[in-house]
Amino acid sequence: MKNKIVLLIACVAIAFACSKDDGISVDLQNEVNEFVWFGMRDFYYWVDEVDDLSNERYPTYNALYTFLNGYGDPKTLFDDLLVDQDRFSWIVDDYEELEASFQGISKSFGYEVGLLRISADSDDLLAYVKYVVPDGPAENGGLVRGDVFTEVNGTQLTVDNFVSLLFENESYTITLSQIQDNVISSTGERIALTAIQLTENPILKAEVLEVEGQKIAYLMYNQFVNNNDYHEELNNAFGEFKSAGATELVLDLRYNGGGSLTTSRILSSMIYGAASANDILGSIVYNQNLANAGLNADLTFLEEVPILNDDGNQISSLPMNRMNINRVFVLVSGSSASASEFVIAGLLPYMNVTLIGTTTVGKNVGSATLYDSDNYLKSSTLNPNHKYAIQPIISQLANSEGFTDYIDGLDPNIVVDERNYLGDLEPLGDTAEPLLAEALAIITGVARTERLPDNGMESIPYQIPGKEYLNTILLEGELVPDVLRNLSGIE
Repeated sequence: MKNKIVLLIACVAIAFACSKDDGISVDLQNEVNEFVWFGMRDFYYWVDEVDDLSNERYPTYNALYTFLNGYGDPKTLFDDLLVDQDRFSWIVDDYEELEASFQGISKSFGYEVGLLRISADSDDLLAYVKYVVPDGPAENGGLVRGDVFTEVNGTQLTVDNFVSLLFENESYTITLSQIQDNVISSTGERIALTAIQLTENPILKAEVLEVEGQKIAYLMYNQFVNNNDYHEELNNAFGEFKSAGATELVLDLRYNGGGSLTTSRILSSMIYGAASANDILGSIVYNQNLANAGLNADLTFLEEVPILNDDGNQISSLPMNRMNINRVFVLVSGSSASASEFVIAGLLPYMNVTLIGTTTVGKNVGSATLYDSDNYLKSSTLNPNHKYAIQPIISQLANSEGFTDYIDGLDPNIVVDERNYLGDLEPLGDTAEPLLAEALAIITGVARTERLPDNGMESIPYQIPGKEYLNTILLEGELVPDVLRNLSGIE
C-alpha cells in the first residue's frame, strides 16, 4: 500500500509543485505557523469546511504570511483552523514526549482517577481510584482501586480547581475518605505522591476464570500501544487462553481511550479467529483531495502478528493465537474511545458483541502525527529548529458494513455504572466486580444477586492537559499517506 501512496502523491507533487516566488516582501515571523498551515491544508479531514485553509483566500505567500504573522502562538493558529465538531485534534511542542506517550511512557502518579460531583447543587468533587499501575507511586504509596478522596494538599477538590491540583503538580498529598450509608467522611489518612517517568503495560489483567464449571478468558486492556513486545505479550495471553480451554471472552476496555489502529487490528483478529486476511474489519476515508488520489483503504483482519520497524512498517511476522468463539462480552464506559470503539464496531458484523457498562465516548475518526518535513514524516528533511508536531484528524473510520454513526458513543446492551458501587468497589478481575459479574451471569445463566440503584453523583469528564493521546486512534506506518508538501496554488 505504501508504494502506491508514494507513487500517486509523487505524481501530484511533480505536476503542481512550485518554488516560492522571489517577490515575497513579507517576512514570516514563525516558521512553525507555516508548517501548521500546510499540514492542516494537505491532511485535515474537514479542510473543505475551513475557509482559512483555502488557496483562494491566500493565493500568494505575501497574503499567507500576513495571515500567519497574526498568530504569535502556533497553538492558537491550530485551534482557529479546527471545525466546531472536532473534539480530538491537537498540537504539541515536543514530539519526543508525544512519541513516548504512544508507547505508554509518561510522567505519572501511577493511577487512574474518576471524578464525581458530590451533589447536584454543589461544585465539590469526590475522586475515586479506578486502578493503580503495578510498581507505580500510587501502589507503592498504598493506594488501591476503590479508594476515595476529596482533598488534595488540604484543599477540597472542585470543578474549578481539580485540573491544577491533580494534573499540574508533580507531587501532592491526598487525604483519604470513606463512604458509609451514602455519607462521605474523612479518614484522616494522608498519602504523599510524587510523579515519575512510568511505563504502563497495556495489559493490566489476563487470566482464565473458572465459574460454574466454565472457563472464561478475561482481558483488561488499557491502551492500544503499537509495540512489538506488547503485541507478542498479547499473543501469548491468547495462547494461554486457548491452552487453558477458555470458550468465552470478556474484554475489558472500560478505561481504554484508544491508541494504535494497527494494534486494534491485531486484537480484533485474535478475538475473531474465523476471519481470513480477505475479510474486511473496517475502512479509512480521507479528505476529498486524498480520496481523489485513490488513498481510501479497506483494513482487513490479520492472520499473523506483524513485526514492525521504527517507521511502523512490517518487516516480518509471528504465528497468531486466535480464539474460536462466536461471541464476546465487552466492558465499556465513558472512558472507552476511538480504537476501542473501532474494535467493537469492526466485530459487530461477524459475531455477537454484548456491551456492558455505560455509553462510550464516540470517536469514529483517526489522526496521525505530522512533522515539519517535506513529507510530514520524521524523515531526513525534518526541521531541526523546533519539536512541534500536529495530530489532526485526517480520516473517518467505518466497519465492513459502512457503519460509522457513533459520534454520540456506543450504547451498552446492559447498563452498569461502577460509580454506584463506590465504598465497596471490587478489584478488577474479581468475579464479584459489577461489570464483570454481569457478563459472568449471562455466560453461566446464574443471575446476579445484587444491582445497586443510581447514587445520583454526576461523572465529571476531563482531558488531562498534555495527554490528549489518551483519546485517539492513531494511524501509523503505511496508513499515513506519504504526501510531499504541496506548494501548488500559492505564488
